[in-house]
Amino acid sequence: MNELYRDIGQRIAEQRRRHNMTQDVLSEKLDITVKHISAVERGKSTLSIDKLITATEIFDCSMDYLIKGENSPDYSEVIPKFILETLASKETEEKELLLEYLKLYQKIRKT
Repeated sequence: MNELYRDIGQRIAEQRRRHNMTQDVLSEKLDITVKHISAVERGKSTLSIDKLITATEIFDCSMDYLIKGENSPDYSEVIPKFILETLASKETEEKELLLEYLKLYQKIRKT
């Protein structure tokens, strides 16, 4: 597990530096101590799930990247923005309608 913690910590440190942030600033944003950030970045500790989620929001990166070092595919260049917004929305009726359209498109394509 220490290897995983080390890798996550390195990615967090990399993102922190990329965003020109000190450990002090990041610790404030995550509401944890500088000592804990230091331990995380050295792989001696890790962040809780809720703090990892907050970190992804701060760094504008995916959980896949922080945990596994893999970037999620960026579909924003090929999928229209309104579709991505609909899928991210909490409006389930709109999502269901969009999925129905996509299923219909899939049927049409198969024929």
